[in-house]
Amino acid sequence: MSEDSGDVFDYQKLLERLYQKVPAPASSGERFEVPRAQVIHIGSHTIIRNFREITDIIRREPGMVTRYLLRELATAGSYDESSGSLRINVRVTSSSINTLIERFVKTYVICPTCGRPDTKLLKKGRIFILKCEACGAEQPLKGI
Repeated sequence: MSEDSGDVFDYQKLLERLYQKVPAPASSGERFEVPRAQVIHIGSHTIIRNFREITDIIRREPGMVTRYLLRELATAGSYDESSGSLRINVRVTSSSINTLIERFVKTYVICPTCGRPDTKLLKKGRIFILKCEACGAEQPLKGI
């Protein structure tokens, strides 16, 4: 086959075409770090003071993260939108809360394919799908 034939593709053109089809990463590539929960105890209640900051960084709705934490702790609580804090109706150590938040991030934020946090949750029917904006992978999730 000669190089003049139309069957031979130029490697550089194919590479450029590929990069045009791949979505650009949503983040700058900096190290993704979730802040530690600022926990205070008032009587038998636990308050996470920087809860809104945590949910903003992981790009998830506070209601979703609240449901997850309260279900894992098997207790009741409430999110205060005005102060951005979460009140849990039992006394919980800060290390337990941070462990649960890390588990949430690993399951519902980080892409299992490329390891990037550039994901969003889509709901298709009754199933939630974790869609990565960096690599395009989709992963079905258990109920949230």
